[in-house]
Amino acid sequence: MWIVTALPDQITAQFVALFWQSPALAQTIPCLPPLGDWSGNYISSGFGWRNHPTLRTVRHHDGIDIAGPHQYVRAAAMGQVSTVGYSKTLGHFVCIDHLNSYRTVYGHLSLTLVRVGQTLRIGETLGITGQSGRATGVHLHYSITKQNVPVDPIPYLTLAMDVVRTYQQQARRQTGSHP
Repeated sequence: MWIVTALPDQITAQFVALFWQSPALAQTIPCLPPLGDWSGNYISSGFGWRNHPTLRTVRHHDGIDIAGPHQYVRAAAMGQVSTVGYSKTLGHFVCIDHLNSYRTVYGHLSLTLVRVGQTLRIGETLGITGQSGRATGVHLHYSITKQNVPVDPIPYLTLAMDVVRTYQQQARRQTGSHP
């Protein structure tokens, strides 16, 4: 069973409130795009049901694939590395456990740069994109689970941008300037 734990607007409102109340805790929510900005990168496969590109069967894709040639992969939130490994499906991969029952997975890496037990800050490098495992091209498989249930990463990846936008709007209101 695959569900999103909250609607995007609810996630955004909760995150913005959390950011203002506790910026340190907000850094544990996986919201930083793992390849940095989106320039030159794109989502090659989204979250949800799809025709699997190599197995040729309909399967649920528990994350997103971000096409990006041999780029540094960064932790989407502060957390502790729980697994560094290799599987036939994900190739070289890293799992990070975060507070609030979140886990992020970064797969198809060409190189991992972290070890189990290591604590990572938000934005810290953990590997390099690749084509290991069952992959059709160089990309990053990125997934988020909340209480072990896969959730669509896209609403989370827009959270940081929403906070910046909210902050800018509040600053403009306080100074009386206009966009």
